[in-house]
Amino acid sequence: MEKSLNQKTNHKYKDTVFRTLFGDAKHFLELYNAVADEHYPSDTPVKPCPSNELLAKFNDVAACIGNQLIVFFEHQSSRSVNMPLRLLSYAADMFNLHIIDKDKLYGKTQVKIPAPKFYVVYNGEQSFGTKELKLSDAFIIRESEPSLELVVKVVDINPNSGEAALTRSITLQGYSHLISEIRNKESSGMTRDKAIVSAIDICIEQGILTEFLTEHYQGVSKMLNWEYDADAERRVLKKEAQEEGRAEGRAEGRAEGRAEGAELLAKMIKEGMSVEDALKTFNSEATTG
Repeated sequence: MEKSLNQKTNHKYKDTVFRTLFGDAKHFLELYNAVADEHYPSDTPVKPCPSNELLAKFNDVAACIGNQLIVFFEHQSSRSVNMPLRLLSYAADMFNLHIIDKDKLYGKTQVKIPAPKFYVVYNGEQSFGTKELKLSDAFIIRESEPSLELVVKVVDINPNSGEAALTRSITLQGYSHLISEIRNKESSGMTRDKAIVSAIDICIEQGILTEFLTEHYQGVSKMLNWEYDADAERRVLKKEAQEEGRAEGRAEGRAEGRAEGAELLAKMIKEGMSVEDALKTFNSEATTG
């Protein structure tokens, strides 16, 4: 198989390994059985929900199994507890675009929908620290029975996480191993392109995801480069740091202003002004300044 280690891969590749691998109905069912500890037989019908530009901002795979809508969202970057809020609009879009017959919404008969289940498949480098995220955790006013809720189950698929799903799905275990190999190669000093190619070769040699990786070799390399593109994450972190810096600067400015004002008042009183006259003078100067 001919490969070029020097060829730069396309950072705008439109699909990902996660979506391609688990977008396959057989692998999707295997993944769901593993994370939910279910035992649906291999011939269970799986109806994929088509992707489109509106939903493409998520690295997701979704399908209906029986009367359930199962959504998996891969999360590779730094740990974020805002997944339920991010998935709220996703859920509405998914139902409106692919599930609900809008002509029936205004009828007298109740429209039935599949029960949604949301999973975050996490392989970031930090420990996530929780197995469940709730939309209500973000509410300013906490209620025991919120009128709106969205629950996301977190599945940490890092090799050392101890996640039981990894022992139930050979495909998920293989995917976890592939991502881990790439990180190890990058940590040893390889460029990202070379780390990805090397990790793919190692997995094929070890019999890990062999059929999938052999069939999609060049495509997988492009997909993984796109997934590992951290530009968006760096922009978010930079913006947050700038906002924090501006907030700290405003707070420091207010503190300095109060200190200077107190010194000025003390000086006027020391020079013989009454407290009342000093306050009037200070307020007048502050208004005109």
